[in-house]
Amino acid sequence: MKSLKSNILMTLLMVITLCSCNKEVMTYEDDPRVYFFERANDLVKTRITFKSYSFLLLPSSITQDTLKVKVKTMGLPSNRDRIVRGEAIMEGSTAVEGTHFRFIDGLVKAGQTEGTLNVLLLRTADIKNKSLTLNLRIAETADFKPGIVEDNYFTVSWSDNLVKPSNWDGFIGLSSYFGTYSNVKYRFIIDVLGIANFTLQQSARVPLQPGEYSASMMLDLKFRMKAALANYNASNSPLTDENGVAVTFPN
Repeated sequence: MKSLKSNILMTLLMVITLCSCNKEVMTYEDDPRVYFFERANDLVKTRITFKSYSFLLLPSSITQDTLKVKVKTMGLPSNRDRIVRGEAIMEGSTAVEGTHFRFIDGLVKAGQTEGTLNVLLLRTADIKNKSLTLNLRIAETADFKPGIVEDNYFTVSWSDNLVKPSNWDGFIGLSSYFGTYSNVKYRFIIDVLGIANFTLQQSARVPLQPGEYSASMMLDLKFRMKAALANYNASNSPLTDENGVAVTFPN
């Protein structure tokens, strides 16, 4: 009898659990949500909350460009395209909507659970000598409401001059190979290597993606920069940055 009661109780608990799961799925189907889904290519898929952009290397004829931030939906895919839009957070932002940027429709395509939120960055005269910052979040649309709270905020920085790469500092960052950041150092790196973006492989156990640089590749670039700096200093006054500090690279 005791065994029978236990089996009945377990059956009731399973039915309640299944009903709860079905209700949750129905809730997401009827109330679709979306959240930022920028992740590093490492084993734990570290959350990324910041992107930087520079117009400096683009032809002057290009007066705007679209920055795309990855998003992911909660719930099941839809059989139609769905619109994603952002909205500005005034606190901490220096960019002015309509003057420096505009939000344009992003998209999660039919049958997909991932898409992009799009920000149109404008190449205005005032960003030649300064960087702009935009703090943003997911805006509610006819297709989506904001999703996970922790992934509802993102920051974008851009300029028509050099912008410190978002991956310069950190546990696995460019500083490990190039040292302390300065605009002069970064310009020297670009001039020597012809490269402005260095996406780092976050773990040797994660396959190298197109456009990524492994640790060994970055070490090679570091040694190339040290040699180039030695050659420059041998023919000129020692290279100093905008703060009057000698440019160096780590040993």
